[in-house]
Amino acid sequence: VVMAWGKPNPDIAPGARDAPPWLDAIEKNDPKLISLHVLRMRAFDEALQVATAKALETNTHLEHFYASGHRVSMSSAHAWAASLAVNETLKSLCIGDDAFGTTIDANDGGDGKSALEATLRGVAHSSSLELLDLEYKGVTDASAIAIGKAMAQCATLREIRLGRNTALSGTGLTKALAGAVDGGVLEVLDLTDSALDVDGSNAVRELLASSCPVRTLGLTRCTLSNDGLQAIGAGIASCASLRRLDVSGLKLGDGGAAACFGGAHFTGVTSELSEIELVECGVCDGEDIKALDAFLRCAPRSRVVNLRGNAFGDSGLEVFASGAFSTRTPESLDLGSCGLTSRAVDALKVPIAMSTSLSLFDNPKLGDDGVMRLFAAAESSSVVCLDLGAVGLTVNGLKSVIEALKNLKTFENLRTFVIGGNPGAQGDEWEQLVNDLRAIRPSLDVAWRAADGGDSEKLQRDAQGRVVGVDPSQGLP
Repeated sequence: VVMAWGKPNPDIAPGARDAPPWLDAIEKNDPKLISLHVLRMRAFDEALQVATAKALETNTHLEHFYASGHRVSMSSAHAWAASLAVNETLKSLCIGDDAFGTTIDANDGGDGKSALEATLRGVAHSSSLELLDLEYKGVTDASAIAIGKAMAQCATLREIRLGRNTALSGTGLTKALAGAVDGGVLEVLDLTDSALDVDGSNAVRELLASSCPVRTLGLTRCTLSNDGLQAIGAGIASCASLRRLDVSGLKLGDGGAAACFGGAHFTGVTSELSEIELVECGVCDGEDIKALDAFLRCAPRSRVVNLRGNAFGDSGLEVFASGAFSTRTPESLDLGSCGLTSRAVDALKVPIAMSTSLSLFDNPKLGDDGVMRLFAAAESSSVVCLDLGAVGLTVNGLKSVIEALKNLKTFENLRTFVIGGNPGAQGDEWEQLVNDLRAIRPSLDVAWRAADGGDSEKLQRDAQGRVVGVDPSQGLP
């Protein structure tokens, strides 16, 4: 991967072309240059864009090109279109700024069209492009029609990102996704931070119900009405190919989950979903909890379920324990910030026994009592990664944890143990106890220094909030 910093080259002779080294690498078809990112603060003007597009016409090694935040003129757009139509290697593309999809004035060569529309003529004829990132690119209803035509024609375009385009209405999205249905190859649709009206929601439903092999649907922080949620739910229930669903930040409280997952949509349905992200969706009351449980029961082969930040509390977890998680749980289950107390441990028996990654992060009312009840139920547990950060664990509680772990059958598979952000996680006594813990389980990675004093932001987490490590600058003790 090459980052295009765009620094001037002091060795360039007077009068010579002041071109960045990466352009020369593209022109010479350097096999080592596979991915290129031109940062938005670096120069990437019309002349350089035209030269880059021209070089890509014959390049057979570059697969990923990212140059977001740079204005694309109509001349540049024509060059990109010509390049995309003949290039046989490029797999992913992100160019343009927040005016990319906006009509260019005729005086500037626009002829009533946008630079995006001109570029899409080349996308339509591409024989290699798999991902087109149009997030925050000023997509309008007019340019959405061109997107639909490109998706209908391009036989390789499997992923499109259309989020954060405030001028795109449900009417425009309908035109775009109708093209995807005609093309029949789209696998990934990302609409992050979109406001979907009923027309837009129905367009997503129709795509999911079509023969398109949609595998991933991203609706992170989208805004929908209950009617829109009903349409989305119907689409999810009808999509046999769907494997990953991310609705994190989508408001599913106050009847939202009941609208999306309730009713007859999921009656008798068995979904093949393997990853379900439902972070901070506001699910906290009875009917929404029941609807969410019904949905999770329809996905018996899910490997990852992230429910972080939904304050359904002990009573909500009990619903899942007697329903979706009564006989099996996902390999990775995140119940962080769900308002759980020590009473919740009885509802965690199946996850403790069967999940390999279990997060209870930021449930401060779990406390020493809850943690010890957890460990008492942990013989022959499958858990490999356990996150007990910010659960109200004191020094005395950690002493009890160490005593419990002397029994090698307690969490016998545990390899990563996160205990930062707890009130006892400071001072010499806690550090000595952590060293004692490592002496008992020498193969156990214990993460705590990164969150001393509750500074849990220093824990490294993936996009879904799961702990994957510690900031290297902090180090492990």
